[in-house]
Amino acid sequence: MDHTIDEAIILAGGLGTRLRDSIGEMPKPLAPINDTPFLHYLFEYLREQGITTVVLSVGYKWEMIHDVFGEEYLGISLKYAVEEERLGTGGGIQLALQQIEKELCFVLNGDTYFDIDLSKLQNFHVKSKALCSLAAKGLQHFDRYGTLELSTDGTVMAFNEKKPTEKGIINGGIYCISKSIQELFPKKDAFSFETEFLEPNAGTGNVKAMVFDDYFMDIGIPKDYQQFERDFEDKHEKTPLCELPVDASWTLFLDRDGVINERIVDDYVKQINELRILDGVPEAVADFCRLFGRVVVVTNQQGIGKGMMDEEDLEIIHGYMNNVFKDHGGSIDKFYFAPQLVSENSNFRKPGTGMALQAKKDFPEIDFSKSIMIGDSESDIEFGMKLGMKTIMLTNVRNISTQADYIFNNLQTVARELKTNNK
Repeated sequence: MDHTIDEAIILAGGLGTRLRDSIGEMPKPLAPINDTPFLHYLFEYLREQGITTVVLSVGYKWEMIHDVFGEEYLGISLKYAVEEERLGTGGGIQLALQQIEKELCFVLNGDTYFDIDLSKLQNFHVKSKALCSLAAKGLQHFDRYGTLELSTDGTVMAFNEKKPTEKGIINGGIYCISKSIQELFPKKDAFSFETEFLEPNAGTGNVKAMVFDDYFMDIGIPKDYQQFERDFEDKHEKTPLCELPVDASWTLFLDRDGVINERIVDDYVKQINELRILDGVPEAVADFCRLFGRVVVVTNQQGIGKGMMDEEDLEIIHGYMNNVFKDHGGSIDKFYFAPQLVSENSNFRKPGTGMALQAKKDFPEIDFSKSIMIGDSESDIEFGMKLGMKTIMLTNVRNISTQADYIFNNLQTVARELKTNNK
């Protein structure tokens, strides 16, 4: 039997009342950590652990979470289990389980970062034959958490109330559960997972715990929220672009207008005589082809949707462009374009991820974690970020600020920097 777990539930309905002075009215999982939402760090962690699908159990201002992360982020498929009324942690899990396909999944608190190896918890859970296996953490000098009493085989014998404690084991807020756990849930929609499932099942063997010694932080109070921000400011320092290990296993995604050719303000490049390839771009593309295994273009082209041109016109422009690149020793593997109008809200149009997902279907070897997106707009950068790519913004008068990993003036400087350590 295959016990591989690739689905997880994140309890992301927290109000963040104690953080209100720090984060305002936003949902707690969106609390900014060095200008990046806390949930980003959880998604980054889950991607590294092999999770491909996450069901977000949401309620309070859940639309804000959807607006930021959409339905695909860092290569993870996102689903939303939306509470019409507050259901508590247990009710939230029960609702989210309706969208879990396999028998086993992980559950994480949306305000806690516990850097454990999920495969170890998974193996423990399978061997223990419990309905719920939780990741526990040993702490010293605390009063925020209740403690656990464990038997020698990891069975949770008791959940003790919060009190000042010199040394103890706490519930770390990550669970490996079986869907059959629902048979022991209270027969109601709203309930607390902690007090109405975990505590009543102490000592029964249905709930077991594995103790981990990895980094743990619950951002629920200002002091710990600020500490997490300091911790991850140090941990996530950017690698200089020239030090990225770019080779034939990497893919380069390029925006077109403003990156490869001159952008026509309030208009579109509709025919070849309107195309102006920027200085140095053909040479840069040739350099990229020597560095990357794949080079593709992803471009929004709603001029087609507006009836100002058609796909045949675009194909002629891209064919001419590629001939220029070939004359200089490079070429684009494929041009992807989104003809949809902005009003259509299509996921194929950036910042939606449809063009990248199609590229991966066409070229299965593409690994988004080993990809770079270069653009000149925030939608380009958001497109790359959602899939876990490194992102580069090319400066222009339209992009005063950006979340991009790197900022350069043009493609030539990017190529020059990448070649520094990749000759």
